[in-house]
This record gives sequence, C-alpha cells and structure tokens, in this order.
Amino acid sequence: MMRSLFLNLLIILLFFGSCNTKTKTVGSCGDGFLDPGEACDGSQMSATTCTELGYYEQTDTLTCRSDCTFDLTVCTGGRCGDGIIQAGDGEDCDGENLAGLTCDGLQLGGGILRCLDTCRWDLTGCELAARCGDGVVQPIAGEECEGADLDGATCVTLGYSQGSGSLGCSAGCEFDESACVPMSTNADLSSLTVSSGTLTPPFSAGTTSYSVMVPMEVTTLTVTATQADALASLEINPSQPMTLAMGGNPATVTVTAESGAQKVYSVVITRQTPADYESANIGTLKYVPAGTFQRDAMSTNLSTVSAFWMSQHEITRAQWTSVTQWADPSNVSYSSGAGDPVQMVNWYAAMAFCNKLSLREGLTPVYSVSGVNFTTLTYGQVPAGVDPTWDAVTVNWSANGYRLPTEMEWMWAAMGADSASPGATNTTGYLKAFSGSTGSNDIGDYVVFGYATSEIGATTTERSDPVGSKISNELGLYDMSGNVYEWIWDWYATVPAGSLTDYRGALPGSVRVGRGGAWSSGSNTCLMTYRKDYSPTSSFSSFGFRVVRY
Repeated sequence: MMRSLFLNLLIILLFFGSCNTKTKTVGSCGDGFLDPGEACDGSQMSATTCTELGYYEQTDTLTCRSDCTFDLTVCTGGRCGDGIIQAGDGEDCDGENLAGLTCDGLQLGGGILRCLDTCRWDLTGCELAARCGDGVVQPIAGEECEGADLDGATCVTLGYSQGSGSLGCSAGCEFDESACVPMSTNADLSSLTVSSGTLTPPFSAGTTSYSVMVPMEVTTLTVTATQADALASLEINPSQPMTLAMGGNPATVTVTAESGAQKVYSVVITRQTPADYESANIGTLKYVPAGTFQRDAMSTNLSTVSAFWMSQHEITRAQWTSVTQWADPSNVSYSSGAGDPVQMVNWYAAMAFCNKLSLREGLTPVYSVSGVNFTTLTYGQVPAGVDPTWDAVTVNWSANGYRLPTEMEWMWAAMGADSASPGATNTTGYLKAFSGSTGSNDIGDYVVFGYATSEIGATTTERSDPVGSKISNELGLYDMSGNVYEWIWDWYATVPAGSLTDYRGALPGSVRVGRGGAWSSGSNTCLMTYRKDYSPTSSFSSFGFRVVRY
C-alpha cells in the first residue's frame, strides 16, 4: 500500500516538472503596463498635460515615446525647476538662479536669499524677512497692503467704477475689494430732445434712430441729450446749435459708458422744402432752392442765390388781361392763341404787371415809382418812351409780392439749380445748350426756337406756341429757353468777377437784360450764358416775361 502511494506521488511530480512555465518580467518598457520608474508606457500615462509636469505652455497633445518617457517637445514656455526664470509666469527665481539678487538687494538687510521649490523667494534667511503685519507693504513678498497702507491703490486704480466705496486690506495683506463696484456698461440715454419739431418715433432708451421734420423757416436747431448713467460721457455732433440746410441734416449722440462700451443715437433733421406756390391768377410757381453756381468759364466766378418761387410758365395773354384788366398788346399774327406768352410788352409794363398781380392777391408790392398809383394805373399811363422817373424805381426786396427775376435767379433756375446734387455747387450748368439739356437730348423736344433756320428741331410755324407745349427742365419750369425772350430786372452791364451773393445787377443804366431765346431765334440764343440788351421801352413779338416772388 505504501509503495503504491509513493509511486503515485512520483508520477505527479514528474508531470509538473515536465510543464514549460513562463514568468512575467518586471520593469519591461513596451509591455503596456506603467512599471515603476516609467513615466508612461504606450497609452498608459502618469500625466496627460504639460501643466501637470510643471510647464507653462503646450503646443500639441502630450504623447509617450518608445523609451517610456514623455515627448516634451510639445511642452513650451519653460517650467519651474529648469533653471530659467520665467517672470511672466510668476517666477521670482529658479533653483540656484536668483537673478543676481540678494537679501540686501531686496532691501531686506543681510542674510542668505534662497529659492523655494515653487520658484518664489525664500526670505526666511534674510535679516528683515518680510511678514504680513510688520507695517510695511512688501510687494516682493506678495503683499498688496498692510493695514491702512494700501500702497496708493484705490478701487478706481484697480479698474473698478468711480462710484465704488473704499478699498480695504485683509488680515492676509491682500486687498479687500468687497466695496469695489465694477465699471458700468450703461451707455443709454435718459432723454433726447430737439428745440424744434418732434422726434419720430418718440424717445425710448432702446431706440437709436430718429427723424425730425421742421418747416423751411427753421434755420437752426439744438439737439439736447442726457446720459442715463452720470459716470458715462456724452458727445453730440455736429456742435450745437446746428445750422440747417434744405433736406436732411444728420446729427449723432454718442454715449460712452464708464467701461468704454458705446452706443450711438442718430437723429436726421429734415428741413422741409416748401411746396410749390399756387396762384389763383397765374397758376403754379415752382420752388427754386437756394444754392451756388459757377456762372461762366472762370471757376472763381460763383453766384449764390436765396430760395424763391418762379412762375412755371411765361405769363400768357389770357393772364395779362385778367390781372391788369388791360387790353392784350400781343401781335396776334405771331401767336397761336390766348394760351401763348403775352408779347409786345415793354419792361415798364412787365414791372407794372408784377405790382398789379401783387395787389390783386393781397401781397406787398415790390416796386415803387414816384407819383404812380399802381392800383389805378392804366395801360396808357405806362411809359412808351424812356422815363427817368420809372427808371428810378425803388425795390423792397423783403416784400412778398411779385417781381421780375434777377439775372442770377433766372440763370440758376434755367440750369436746373442743384437738382442733380442738392447742396453742392453747380459747376457745369452754365455750359448747357438749353434749359433741360443733358448733353444728349434733343433741343426740339424742349424748346420752341429757330423759325426759318435749317436747324434740327426748329419750329416750322412763324409764331410762338402755347406755354408748356414742350418738356420742362429739371425744376418743372417750361420754356426757359425759347418761345419768347424774357425780361429780367437787371440793368445790362458786365457782371463783376468773383463770388457774388444775391446779386441784383449794376447801378442804373440805359438798357435792361433779356434772357432765354425765342421762337424766331437760332439755338445759340438758348445757351445759359446768352444775354440780350434792350431799352426798357422796347416791345417785340418775340419778347415776354415770367415772374418770381419770395
């Protein structure tokens, strides 16, 4: 029995002894296990970022090299312990690198200056080692303040609002900012008003765009605003009060919050262009805006005129008889009917018509002639020859009645004023071949001219046409060139050089100005610069007039 047990045991031992056993090798790099002494092994990492390794910056993903060390080429910016002082990252020193400083250099007396493992000063070896509570603010030791000594700092110098309370100092020599208030970002207005007109829409802090309409009579306006936060600043452009031109006049109100945030409110003030004036006796007078234009080839010869109304059409034969109650003086052989321009009217009679029309409409007459009562004046009393008394006529330029246009007013209206570019100086209008010309349109569509000439577009009938039978110019004025010449207020003389404002002609002379071309004349008389000179007693079948008023 014993023999059998022994044999069995021997067999078992021989079986196990014949097995090929393997034992795991400890510390083998590349086995996928993080063994002692390895920083990493494959995907097994003792750290995942450069920051965990003490570096300040990282350019890419931290990986493991085949020797089970980190690929530190992605770790940049240095680290505490590399012997280099990275002051921008808060290092005072690094190991033995003390930046050449000593306790004495830090004004801490004698002793030995050392560097902590954190790369900050170890001041414990200095005779005057800094400590919170010693009554001296020592920034080198990281102190911001000491008791009541705030080292000159306030909430404002720390970037807080001017409305903050007092800055304090904690028991740890750090600023107590609990009473400091962040800078306001409020850039709202609490009010926005204008001295004339009404804001549209009504003011609200959240609405930043407004418009205001004011009548033509309003020439200046003041924009006033108040910021919601007293600590915000406010700027209004242009400076106030502002002078208003016709049309749109933009203004901006810029609010800058204490934090620097900005909000801009815009206000567009529109000085309304007045409507055309309607006369019960002569129909529409078109509004001609004020402006400046170059009157000839000299760029310095500029004329500025004030705004006025001008009759849309030349005065007709029917209007003449209705207003004056006088007979029609026109030569009917050269007229197609009562709707044609009145002609055979001398300058004195045209002036008399203006006063008659003013009186008929209850307006203040512009002209005064010594000894003449225009209310009872008959056609027979109008001088047929040169009359010194009538030549000495005086003018009330502020009167609202009718009058003949000045030469500069006529020229400004004929060239279309500044309709192409409102507010700009018209420097090319004087070059126009006719009123309404664009340089490419046909004169015959706009002008009754050139009878018995061979010019293209010339009229084929030896007479005038009804007013408005051609196309108007840019302002809606008809027959400014052609049909009949038009009497002008000015005495004929050389216009002075340079800039002129509301020029009304020379001192009394012997002949008056005529403008505009006629049915009987060639296209050269339709030029903006063409002028005729005639005695005020002259009357022709090709001469009429139109009126203006303020």
